[in-house]
Amino acid sequence: MATDSYTSITNPYEPSKPLACITLGSVTKLLPTNYLNWQLQVKAFLDGYDLLKYPDGSLPVPSKTITTTAETPVTTENPAYQTWRRHDRLIYGALLTTLSNEVASLVSQTKTSHGLWTLLKNTYAKASRSHLKQLKERLRTALKGTQSITTYMNFLKQTGDLLASLGSPVSIEDMTDYILRGLDDGYRFVIDRVNARDNPITFDDLLEKLLIQELSIVVVQQQTPAPLTALNALVRPNYNNKFSPTQLPAQSNQHPGNRKPFLGKCQWCNVRGHVLSQCRTFRQQHPGIPPPPRDSPQVNTATASPPQTDFLVDSGATHHITQMTLQIWKSIIPTRVLTRCSWATVQVKTSLTLEHF
Repeated sequence: MATDSYTSITNPYEPSKPLACITLGSVTKLLPTNYLNWQLQVKAFLDGYDLLKYPDGSLPVPSKTITTTAETPVTTENPAYQTWRRHDRLIYGALLTTLSNEVASLVSQTKTSHGLWTLLKNTYAKASRSHLKQLKERLRTALKGTQSITTYMNFLKQTGDLLASLGSPVSIEDMTDYILRGLDDGYRFVIDRVNARDNPITFDDLLEKLLIQELSIVVVQQQTPAPLTALNALVRPNYNNKFSPTQLPAQSNQHPGNRKPFLGKCQWCNVRGHVLSQCRTFRQQHPGIPPPPRDSPQVNTATASPPQTDFLVDSGATHHITQMTLQIWKSIIPTRVLTRCSWATVQVKTSLTLEHF
C-alpha cells in the first residue's frame, strides 16, 4: 500500500540546505470531478512539509546567475537557484504521481510545480460562465445507477462544494432535488417521505436515510428464493395419487376375509352381492356367450374423426334413465352398436328386452 514519506538528500550546491524528497501515495488521484478534494489533500501535505511556497508561487524564483561587484565583474552560477530548481523538480514529480492519466495529459507541457498548479486551478476552479454551467449540468444529469449511495452522494457533494468555491453555492433544497432525481424506484419510500417534509432536510440526514434504505435493498436481494418445484410440492396437494406409497402395501396385505361385502346389484338378475361377470343365472340362460371381464377402471379417449351416422359410441355406462324409452329403442334397433366386447345387453324398465350379438 502506497504511503506518504519525507526524506532528505544531500544538496551539493548548499550543503546546509538539504533537499526534500516527498511521496504523496495516499492522496486521491485527481479526476476532472474531484479537484477540490485533491487540492485540499495536497495543500495539507505540502504545507506541513513547508513546501507549499513552491507550487503556489509565494517563493520568488532566484536568478540563475550572480555577478560580483569587483573591478572586474565575474558571473557565476547561483547556488540558490540550483537549490530551488532541484526542490521544485522533486515537488513537480510528486504532484504528477497524484494525477490520473486523463489529467496528466493536460499538464504535459508544464515545466514547474507552479505552472502545473496554476493550470489545474484555471481548468477546474476558474469561475467562468461556461465552467459554472458545466458543473450545474453535471448535478442536473447525475444518476445513481449501479454505484453505491456513498459514491453517488460524494460525487454530488464534491460538485456542490466546487460550485461554492467558485462563488456559486447550491442551496440545500436544490441539492436535495438533484439527489432525489437521480435515484431509482428502490428508494421510492425515502423519496416520498422527503418530499412530504415541510422543512428542508440536511445533506447528512438524507445520506443517513439513503444508507439505511440501501442496506434494506441489499438484504432483500441476498435472500435466495425457494425453487419453484419445491414451492409447488409445499402448497399444491397431490390430487393424482389418492393413495400414498405408504398406504399401498397396507392395502395389499389385507386378508380377503377382512374386506367389506359387495353391496351392489347384478345388472342381469338384480340380486345383491355379485356383478354380471359372476352371475350364475346369466351363464345358465346364455351358456354360449362369455360374460364381460371385470376390468379395472379405465379412461376412454375420443379423437376427432369424420362424422358417422351409423355408429353409436358406447359410453361405458350400465344404466341410462330417460322418459322416452320407446323412442330410444326405435332409434337404436336399426343401428349397429359398437362396444368394447363381443356382446351387449340392454334392459329397459318397460319390460322390453333386447339381446344383440
